Amino acid sequence: MAAFPNDIFISYSHRDNLTIPGAKGWMDKFHALLQVRLSIHLGRDPVIWRDGKLTGGDFFDDEIRDNLLGSKLLLCVLSPSYLNSKYCGLERDEFFKAADQSLGRRIGNRSRCVKVIKTYIERDAHPPEMQGLLGYELCDFNKEEDRPREYSQDAQGYQYQAYLDLVDKLAWNLSETLNAIKTAAPAPKLALAETSHKGIVYLAEATADRQTDRKQVQSELASRGYRVVPAEPLPRDSAEGYCEAVRAHLQEAKLSIHLIGETYGSIPDGEEEKSIIYLQNELAAEQSAQAALARLIWLPKDLQPKGEKQTRFLDYLQTNGVAQQGAELLQRSLTDLLNRIIEKLVPPKAAVPKPATGLVDELVRIYLICDKLDFPTLKPLEDYLFDKGYEVVPTLNEGDEQQVIQYHKEMLLECDAALLYYGQGNEFWLRMKLADMTRKVRGWGRTRAFLARAIYLAAPEQDAKQRFRTLEATLLPPAFNGFSVAALDRFLAELESARNELAQTGATSLGGAQ
Repeated sequence: MAAFPNDIFISYSHRDNLTIPGAKGWMDKFHALLQVRLSIHLGRDPVIWRDGKLTGGDFFDDEIRDNLLGSKLLLCVLSPSYLNSKYCGLERDEFFKAADQSLGRRIGNRSRCVKVIKTYIERDAHPPEMQGLLGYELCDFNKEEDRPREYSQDAQGYQYQAYLDLVDKLAWNLSETLNAIKTAAPAPKLALAETSHKGIVYLAEATADRQTDRKQVQSELASRGYRVVPAEPLPRDSAEGYCEAVRAHLQEAKLSIHLIGETYGSIPDGEEEKSIIYLQNELAAEQSAQAALARLIWLPKDLQPKGEKQTRFLDYLQTNGVAQQGAELLQRSLTDLLNRIIEKLVPPKAAVPKPATGLVDELVRIYLICDKLDFPTLKPLEDYLFDKGYEVVPTLNEGDEQQVIQYHKEMLLECDAALLYYGQGNEFWLRMKLADMTRKVRGWGRTRAFLARAIYLAAPEQDAKQRFRTLEATLLPPAFNGFSVAALDRFLAELESARNELAQTGATSLGGAQ
């Protein structure tokens, strides 16, 4: 096994440790508490490394790199400052790269990278390679004050006991992973040609403004066992040589992905007009016509082209059938792109025929998603659906955080329909749950369409609810004055219509509208 002098490397932004002179910063206090709790669970003193130098920026130097590569686990403390630090991103990249050559990124079902959320950040804003991690949220959205708040490190402060409990839970889980590493076998170091992989993906070279996105896509694919090409920059001293290298990679790939940026890109020697971005798309379109290569072309939603050439190129991509040969043109978030990539790479599971008889197997299960504060008001709705012959699967009302999240994911994967009850939950809660049941569920492995998915607008009546609009789920008529049969009947009509269509066609794939 490789030598790891450090148990844990803490990756954080120095801004999150700023304080007044003579006082300890947030990171200092967190580090000290974690050290104590982890030593108790391990039965020894853990070696936790953290760069304590304040040099005006989070500088990624040799000392940091050596300690990073010499650590068994990476603990990332997320905050707005962390997300804005390119050096924190470098630390993640270097750790994952080294992990792939040593113990791997996971020990059994435990990730070697752990995230702590210090300051409130929307989950979609978490680094893509970390969005699937459970995480430890040392903050919440305070409904009474309608704002996010950090848990206090002071005994008389906000949610102090919750802070202590979560740090202790973090320490326990870290100790379990560190103990598991003792018996883990290192991942073999193989030459590229010998490395086992699920398939080859051509991730097109991108302009400078898309490099961070390209690294995130590359990391996600590598973590799932795919080989990404080109791994190194292609030769640009000759347009002919460049095209030859691109063709060779495309011929062995099962999917090509093109990330389009604000600028036109460099033009290889010997070519007068076409940039490397243009050429890669052109050659991939040719390969798709010859060998049915699957393709994805991604344009960020807020993309603003710079220069006349890039404006013309974007128009060409969006309107020309030849440019789009074999491709899906996506103008979504990066998270949605990552989900769609996995959908393209992972074939849907074959449908398991259901027995012709048997009440349990023929039940339609409706996952009812709600805030815990709404449980007292759900009975009329649950009774109505049950009396209509539907199995209602409610949100879990007990268990620890990990159990609740796991249950939530499983129900979104297994149930036939989803009904989001928007009552006491705030708009952030609503949008996170909506993302779960419309976009993230694809990345979690759901391959069949929901019969229906809708939002039930319940009391209390609020301006946010009156303003809310979405095309991702059916927005039912408001039920601010109490239980609404009309709202549920609209939901059930949509469900039964889809159910009848499914019975007639036998379709099982997850459709775009669902």
